[in-house]
Amino acid sequence: MKAMTTILLTVIGIMSASAQNESVLCSITPPEQCPVIVTISDHDFFSQCFKHMDTNNDGVVDAGEAAKATVLGLDRGGRSNIIEDFDFLKHFPNLKAFSVGTTTAEVIDLHCLTKLEKLNLTNATFLQKIILAQGCQPEIINPEGKTRIDIEYYVEDATVRKLLEEYSYCEKVEQDGDVCYIVSKEYGKYGIWHNGKLEVPCQYELEELRNKYFTVSQPVLIVIAVPFADEGIKEFCLRNRKIDADQDGEISIDEAKAVTKLSLMNFKSFIRNIKSYEDLKYFPNLEYFHAGYTYAETLDLSCLKKLKELDVSDCRMLKTIILAKGCKPTIKYPVAYKGEQAKVVYK
Repeated sequence: MKAMTTILLTVIGIMSASAQNESVLCSITPPEQCPVIVTISDHDFFSQCFKHMDTNNDGVVDAGEAAKATVLGLDRGGRSNIIEDFDFLKHFPNLKAFSVGTTTAEVIDLHCLTKLEKLNLTNATFLQKIILAQGCQPEIINPEGKTRIDIEYYVEDATVRKLLEEYSYCEKVEQDGDVCYIVSKEYGKYGIWHNGKLEVPCQYELEELRNKYFTVSQPVLIVIAVPFADEGIKEFCLRNRKIDADQDGEISIDEAKAVTKLSLMNFKSFIRNIKSYEDLKYFPNLEYFHAGYTYAETLDLSCLKKLKELDVSDCRMLKTIILAKGCKPTIKYPVAYKGEQAKVVYK
């Protein structure tokens, strides 16, 4: 039977394959008065992960010692120790390097580790997403064979967190002491959430909304990330440092608007089958576009009104290209098959 490590809110109780293991339980003591974070036991592999933190060698790691720790690895004991709850990390606010060890968790919240520089996820084979503090950009080692794990940045405002479950964009604004939220489900259409309801429908351009409803606006930017429909396009953008200029693991609306050249093909031997080109609406200033590799038969580029060069040489199933009226870019087609090439129509 696999040993299971359960982490309490006030103390870490440790279960090991050894029957001799003893855990310290402080469930009746208020958390702020409980000094013990973890007991150190020679026969417990998981406890050994914390042994270097026990600076006074008293057999426990207290809150003070935990706060001084900068490195923590939970890899000892192999698969005999499975971490299920990472809430205990709040006691280790100064960690710079952290290895999550073996876990079945699909989501790990690490937003309390604001100083994190290195993150090892090697044994987190079930992991789908990690939550980091705003501005935290650690070097990440993913599990073998897993090319991508989603990164979400923690939002302090509870109302914003709730609204982001329904809306793709949320911005907190304040006018004359009254707080409300600009929200949007679809790029280009914004409304106002106020007093627990959508008071202004999502049908306005952002600047139009500001000018119409806010005479004095003090926006606090919460989320302006592009809600990509195609993960392939997002990954190409994230791999390009010129696009993800601040290297925060997201492409903001402003970053997307600044892009004039975008290639979705062979970025350092990275190839993805692009299934949807819907995300191009966030890149209105593209002048050069390489459509990359796709099985799509129709390519709608009507949102790219400034397009001057278009490369569809790897779109071998392409039958129709839709362009904005008056847009006449130079087009590089794939090698023609039986003299056929995609038809260009205007929208």
